[in-house]
Amino acid sequence: MGHVRDDIRDGWTLARAELRAQFRQIRSDRRRLLAVLFGIVGFGLFLAVSFLPGAIAFGSEFESEVPLGTAGMALSAVTVAIAYFGAANGFGRSQIGTVEPLARTSIPPRAVSIGRLVAQTVQSIWLVVPIGALLFAGVAIGGGPVVAGVVLVAVLPLAVVGLVIGRIVGGTARYVNERLQVSLWVKAVLLLGLMGAIFLGTQVLLSSRYETGSQFAVGPIIPGTPLQSYAAVVFAPFGTVPGPLGIAVTGLVLAAIPAGVLGVLRLETYMLVADLGNDSSTAGQVEESYGVPRLFEATTSARVAWRYLVRTRRDPRMLAHLTPLLFGAFGMAGSAFQDPGILLTVGPGAAVVAGAVLAGGAYCLNPMGDDRDQLPLLLTSSPSVDVMLRGRMLAGIAFGLAVATGVGTPLALVEHGPGYVLGQSVLAVVLTTASAGIAVGLGAIAPKFERREYMNVERAHPSQWALLGFLFGGMIVGAIGFLLLWLTLSGEHVLAAAFGWLLYVTILAVASWGGYRYAVSRFDAFTLDDM
Repeated sequence: MGHVRDDIRDGWTLARAELRAQFRQIRSDRRRLLAVLFGIVGFGLFLAVSFLPGAIAFGSEFESEVPLGTAGMALSAVTVAIAYFGAANGFGRSQIGTVEPLARTSIPPRAVSIGRLVAQTVQSIWLVVPIGALLFAGVAIGGGPVVAGVVLVAVLPLAVVGLVIGRIVGGTARYVNERLQVSLWVKAVLLLGLMGAIFLGTQVLLSSRYETGSQFAVGPIIPGTPLQSYAAVVFAPFGTVPGPLGIAVTGLVLAAIPAGVLGVLRLETYMLVADLGNDSSTAGQVEESYGVPRLFEATTSARVAWRYLVRTRRDPRMLAHLTPLLFGAFGMAGSAFQDPGILLTVGPGAAVVAGAVLAGGAYCLNPMGDDRDQLPLLLTSSPSVDVMLRGRMLAGIAFGLAVATGVGTPLALVEHGPGYVLGQSVLAVVLTTASAGIAVGLGAIAPKFERREYMNVERAHPSQWALLGFLFGGMIVGAIGFLLLWLTLSGEHVLAAAFGWLLYVTILAVASWGGYRYAVSRFDAFTLDDM
């Protein structure tokens, strides 16, 4: 017991120091502080406000009858959401600040695991606190503070269980990922397949199991409605009758908390001692050499573009920052699962927009930070970085056009005429070309040189502001382009369509050229001290 107390004390000291360092870093960086505040106000409050009427209605239902069905749905949603945070943390391998080697050699491994578990949990759920506070306030408004307190008692054990189970799942997935003796592309395909299967499986479960119009609004995932029975135990002070299943589920939930915490610590301590993360799957392998195709031999920038494409072929982790785009693709796949016809109606346009976003997002949102290891040579041996920037832009354009035309054009040929297909193809070229210049300009505004872990990939990832702004802006710009295409092909308001195209193309051309020139001038002024 003495060793356990010492490990808890050392782990808490480590977690407290890490959280203090993170807080000071955010407070000292005005841009990061604004990003955090924007996330709380813009995203957290938006979610809370959108669910607030439901929370008030849920609390008011206690005045007549305990809403066990709604409670089961809410408890399952909380458990899944917290499990997602736990899995993301378990799959990641973020270090403890800049003192990781010192921490790992000065205190026992189990204490390091405790400190990392506490620190990462607090850092990942900071957005949940304001959302939860507002939702519980809504329950209190509808049913009173006693109802809100009992609901909190019901939620906390399931939240802890979801966290530890998710962490175990994420840690196990990371262990398998590090030990799998296959290429990085095979790993990427397996990971994408697993994520897609989980997403589509959830869609099937929601559509086939959830029912409405009765007291038990949520159908059973397993026989016996376990979460509703658990809610009947917790809400017994309000007149519900606990059953044998509810008592058994409550006991399992309470027993799963200490067992899950011990399992997480044992798993993460083992992986810490085993020193995973050396990417043994690629050790000792000789990569195939690729000659420059004739298409990319025209200029120096084109040859540079080909080398970036080869680097991506060898290491797909260069595209890890595009994960939000992947989630959007999963959303469309879910819609197509319910209505396959959407692939032919929305699919062509979605492929063009996705290609345009890939053209700028793949290589242009953090050009200097992504090549940080080569910057000393680049800045001291080349009069300008324009060749490197154009190479990145051409690589992105080639990548984006492969998606926009390789996927969008065949889909469009099924239901649309030659005029529409031709117009869509021209629009794809315009959007992908403009996207690369705009993206490299955004990357020059907020270049990132520090390495950080994201989606289990440690590198200089682009700024989240630039990435999210570019993704959402790209979808809006693409939608406007297809609106103009529809207006043109309809034959109505020809003059308005012509003026719209002129204004549209002019704005894109100015934004793209201006972004490229700004990036060249800003990066040419860089010195080694700026990194």
